[in-house]
Amino acid sequence: MVVGLTLCVSGSMVLVDQFLKVQWLTLMAPITGGVIFIFAALRTRLRGYLIAGSILAGSGLGVLFAMTRFELEPMIERIGAGVFGLAVGFAAITAMVFLMTRKFVWWPLIPAVTIGTVGFTLLYTPAGFFDFVLYVLTGLGLVLLAVGISKHWIGLIIPGCLLIGIGPGTSIAWGAGAATNTLAQTGVMLVWFALGWGLITMFSRVVIDKFVWWPLIPGGIIAMVGWGLYIGGNPGNAIAFIGNTGSIVIIIFGIYLLLMRRGIRR
Repeated sequence: MVVGLTLCVSGSMVLVDQFLKVQWLTLMAPITGGVIFIFAALRTRLRGYLIAGSILAGSGLGVLFAMTRFELEPMIERIGAGVFGLAVGFAAITAMVFLMTRKFVWWPLIPAVTIGTVGFTLLYTPAGFFDFVLYVLTGLGLVLLAVGISKHWIGLIIPGCLLIGIGPGTSIAWGAGAATNTLAQTGVMLVWFALGWGLITMFSRVVIDKFVWWPLIPGGIIAMVGWGLYIGGNPGNAIAFIGNTGSIVIIIFGIYLLLMRRGIRR
């Protein structure tokens, strides 16, 4: 019944638009269909209707903005607006499920952030490859880290921290304005990757009362290799680079000590 009602209403809007020639009725058809599914989910408490309705409404909202708000923009930006709307639809699943059941469903946030960062890149950046790497990997890492902390799942904290290190590291090393020396670029990426391992030790304190030392072994080895490559490729700036990255390490362990102090007091 819900699917049939959705098809009838959406089809009627498209048909009427053929005579009125206002265009916005056709663009509103998927949004209206999504609202019908969401209303049915609220009445029946079925998540399947909620998922379908949120995705359909979000996609329709993105297309509506792409064809109206961004109609004079280049095609790549209009695609970005449509993709961003789809991400909003996935994020709405988490919000609506929480409002209905007071339970936090985290899985829709992964496609929401991944798709949303792609849309953001197409909308507001030059849309180069390393822009995608920076926003997609960093955004996905932040989601995994946030969910891992909230759920006390170390299995999500580990990949989240590593992605947070890999995303900026790859973009800074090979993105626009980066050094042209291959050794220095590889060294920058490896040092950022090593910082991701250090983040595992820091954030693991939130879910584990004991000192988690094992990430420091691969992190330390990778950092030493990265510093060595950077020194070999760009010896003139080596001292400044080591000083900057070393200060970040000091900050990480300072935050760890604060978290440890909080755990002792608790």
